[in-house]
Amino acid sequence: MDAVIYLRVSTKEQASNDEAGEGYSIPAQREACLRHIAERGWNLADEFTDAGESARTADRPMLKAMLRRVAEGGIGAVVVHKIDRLARSMEDHVAIRAALRHAGVQLVSVTENIEETASGRLVEGIHALMAEFYSANLAGEIRKGMIQKAKMGGWPTKAPIGYRERPGEDRRQGDRQGHPGPRAGPARPGGIPAVRDR
Repeated sequence: MDAVIYLRVSTKEQASNDEAGEGYSIPAQREACLRHIAERGWNLADEFTDAGESARTADRPMLKAMLRRVAEGGIGAVVVHKIDRLARSMEDHVAIRAALRHAGVQLVSVTENIEETASGRLVEGIHALMAEFYSANLAGEIRKGMIQKAKMGGWPTKAPIGYRERPGEDRRQGDRQGHPGPRAGPARPGGIPAVRDR
C-alpha cells in the first residue's frame, strides 16, 4: 500500500530543533512516521511538511497539497505523528477526515491508536477535541501572562523603539522591577529625543 506522511510544527525553530525532547520537531516526526510505514511494509509515496504553520486553520499550503494528492487516488493511508499535527480545530479535523474517507484513505497516527470502528472514532474525536482545547487554553494562558507582565511594568513582547532589553535579562521571565532599559531624555535639536540610561 502507498502512504503519504504529513508533518507540521507551529514555529520555524521547531522545524529543526527538538529541545523539549517531545518528538515534535520535523526530523523526529519524519523518523517516527517512516519507521511506522517500514514496519507495516508500506511504500512511501510522498511527504508533505508545513514548517512554522499553525494547525488552528486548515489554510496551510502543504496540507492543501496533501489533500489534492490524496484526491488523485492511489494512496491508501496518510500517516501523522499525532492527530494534533493535522488539525487543532474540531471543525477542520472533521472536514479533513471527510476528504480522506471520500478518497478511501485511512488516517494513521503513530502515537495514537485510531480505528475505523465506532469506539475508534470516539477515541479519535476525543483526541481531536483535546487538541482544540489545548490550543484555545494555551492562547488564553499566554494572553493572561502578557497582561500580568504589563501590570508589573515589564514589556510583554520585545521592548518598543527607544528602549532596549538589559543585557542578560530573560525577557520571558520579565523585569520584575519594571525597568525596560534606556528611556527617552530631553529632545535634541531637531526634535529627536535623546536616549539615556535610567
